[in-house]
Amino acid sequence: MKNVRVFYRKFGPCKYISHLDTNRVMIRAIGKSRLNIWRTEGFNQHAYITFALPLSLGFASECESMDFRVLDDDEDLSAIPARLNECLPEGIRVFRCAEAVYKPAAIDSAKYAVTLEPMNESEISNIELSEKWEAFLQLPEINVEKKTKKGMKTVDLKPYILAYEARQGEKVCFDLTLPAGSTLNINPNLLIQAFSDSIGTELYADITRVGIYTKEGEDFA
Repeated sequence: MKNVRVFYRKFGPCKYISHLDTNRVMIRAIGKSRLNIWRTEGFNQHAYITFALPLSLGFASECESMDFRVLDDDEDLSAIPARLNECLPEGIRVFRCAEAVYKPAAIDSAKYAVTLEPMNESEISNIELSEKWEAFLQLPEINVEKKTKKGMKTVDLKPYILAYEARQGEKVCFDLTLPAGSTLNINPNLLIQAFSDSIGTELYADITRVGIYTKEGEDFA
């Protein structure tokens, strides 16, 4: 028996599937594919899978992963992606399966590709929106109310912007790296909502998680 990690993409309509429903989808796909994996013991046995960093509802992703144990040490891991993809809905696609390298606790940050646009295009042009966004990022503090285990807390997001890079496009496009993991997790929507509130304009944000990294900056594998 060995631990394996399956990497998959989540996109299109499937980005609106909740984490709980994603768990159900994966368990059904594993069952239909007849993968010989370890299951919980007892009267109501079920496939035991874990997800390293659950994805927020409405986010697409290029770097999701889930772990389970295969009972056969000689299982051909290279064949698992095709077996699962035959049983998964359009919008969830497995692209790699390998033995796990890092534990989920090693996750330290995540990178997001973001595109912003006004919900009402007559309120503000994309050029003006881009200028306001860049000015917003130059503020000395970006304070928001964040929910914690001890209740609501005022947090300055400015120190948590680990990396930022604007991308060319007709709309406001950029890459953003923020803390992620079990210790500290900053949702990019916090920053976007703070910006939306500051300019008094409702925004639509298309967000895709494109990378998950360890504290050393290595790709989570």
